[in-house]
Amino acid sequence: MNELFISLIEVMKEEAACYRRLCLLTDEQKELLVKGDVEALANNTRAQEKQVFALTPVIGRRNDLLARLASMSKVKSLSLKAAVKFAPVELKEGFEAEVEALVQAARELSGVQDLSGKLLENAMKFAQYTLKVIRESGKKKTYSMTVTPEKPSFVNRVI
Repeated sequence: MNELFISLIEVMKEEAACYRRLCLLTDEQKELLVKGDVEALANNTRAQEKQVFALTPVIGRRNDLLARLASMSKVKSLSLKAAVKFAPVELKEGFEAEVEALVQAARELSGVQDLSGKLLENAMKFAQYTLKVIRESGKKKTYSMTVTPEKPSFVNRVI
């Protein structure tokens, strides 16, 4: 059983590292969006995709190890938090620390991706607005002083 917990600790370290790399790439994506560097943004997106594809087998190994631990512990299923109860005494402290590190890395990634999602949404709205302005340029329009069309402001947008 010790070998399973040691393997699980190693897999959790690898998974947390993947999450941290995704955080860095997402932060970089935010900067690229602000700069408007479309080519670098495409490269960053490809790097994120590669990282997600690398993460998938790591999560699969973690779930495999948890399933094996669950069957050895004679329980139907086992989460990381529940696995702490079954950890050998000599590994329990390190195991708990790795579970917490993994949870923290996942929380950081979630927060960074939420912020990046809002920034991407604003960028898309700005692009749509720009395309609309370009499409409508050259057309004769009549403007009224009484009715002001609603235009989104991207200058002072708070994310």
